[in-house]
Amino acid sequence: MSDETRPPKPPAGQSGADDPLGRLIGLAGPRPAVPEERLARMRSVVHARWRQTVTRDRRRGLAGLLGLQIATAAVVATLVGAGYWLHERSRGTGASAATIVRAEGRVLRLDGRAAESGGLLGEGDGVTTDPAGRAALRTIDGVSVRVDSDSRVRFPAARVVELERGAIYIDTEGSAPQHAIEVRTRLGTISDVGTQFEVRLEGDTVQLTVRTGAASLTRDGRTSPAPAGTRLRVNAAGAVEGGRAPAEGSEWDWAQAIAPPFELEGRTLGDYLDWLERETGRRVTFADPSIAGPSRAIVLHGSTAGIRPGDTPDAVLPACGLRHRLDDGVLVVERAGGGAAR
Repeated sequence: MSDETRPPKPPAGQSGADDPLGRLIGLAGPRPAVPEERLARMRSVVHARWRQTVTRDRRRGLAGLLGLQIATAAVVATLVGAGYWLHERSRGTGASAATIVRAEGRVLRLDGRAAESGGLLGEGDGVTTDPAGRAALRTIDGVSVRVDSDSRVRFPAARVVELERGAIYIDTEGSAPQHAIEVRTRLGTISDVGTQFEVRLEGDTVQLTVRTGAASLTRDGRTSPAPAGTRLRVNAAGAVEGGRAPAEGSEWDWAQAIAPPFELEGRTLGDYLDWLERETGRRVTFADPSIAGPSRAIVLHGSTAGIRPGDTPDAVLPACGLRHRLDDGVLVVERAGGGAAR
């Protein structure tokens, strides 16, 4: 700590322990030093002002000097205030809408800057992805929003996503019911109720596919409900076409590819298997019901970062003394080599 930034010593006879103001100043720590370039500009401005003042009226004497001191203090206060405002704006004191969890390939903010993991998106912000890019976002209310390639999305408000082109996948798991999210497109508005769903906007058609839960699509005051396993298509003329949709399979692969990793550290195998079911759409069961309870209580360590959800059982289960197999789309967990699960 330099002498210029060291907190002042307490007056004689008064210790720091008895001086609350001194303790507060000490806790605050040193303020950032003003850059030399800025100091030089300040000196230049103040000196020019001083010369003007002296030239204009030498007879003002002390009053003129006092006015100069006030002007100098105003310049410093203005610069400090502006610096504080810029610092606060850079920290994102405006209303935040979402956090960028993952960005793969070329992903840009709407202002053209690179969208980097950990960055915040404010209300009015959004992202675009190129044909090889994808992004995983999380709203301030905990809703997972995944953006497919060649897409453009914006957050007009914290609980509203505007899809301008491409596709997004929404998973509201972990968010409170009152924090339902709304997806707006030029061909209709989608609302959810505790749901996993995809909205795809291509040309003059918007498509809603509901994986779990329920959602609805509203167009021109007409609302069409969509329960789990349903797909709705609405064209520019407002015609609605319905059909069935699977909860698992290749059409959900892109959402898995950009899924946020599951942090294993300190979580139980039961937590992991619940996440696995939700991400893959596959039901998980145990070959031997007697090991289900003890196995689900196993505490895990590590992370699934870099591994698609559907591939994680090969990394997680062997460490628990378990293995898995697929039986008609169901993931069956069993003991590895006939031994007991650890």
